[in-house]
Amino acid sequence: MFTIAFLTKRRPDLSLDEYLHHYEKVHFPLAVKLPGLVSYTQQPIVHGGWNGTDSFPEYDGLSLYTFESKDEADAAFASPAGVALNEDTGLFMDWPSVLSIPVETLQQFVRS
Repeated sequence: MFTIAFLTKRRPDLSLDEYLHHYEKVHFPLAVKLPGLVSYTQQPIVHGGWNGTDSFPEYDGLSLYTFESKDEADAAFASPAGVALNEDTGLFMDWPSVLSIPVETLQQFVRS
């Protein structure tokens, strides 16, 4: 499996509530249209941290896109659905600050 994690923050002119609303109600339906997408997870950052730390106070969300392979991911983001998704990103996320972290799955444990 090939996953791309995107660490994102809202545009400076948007409130956190506006960002989260767009993230959930507009961006999610566009993201799940990506061809070859195996899973997509939206994870808003918990501001104030956890366990006495606030590692990413300037960021607002973590998105995880999982595909069967890097080639599948490349094709998905080059597709019309991927172009539409990227256009939407600029409407509520601060593009220059987006961190993309491509990873491959070595092992995974899922409790059922």
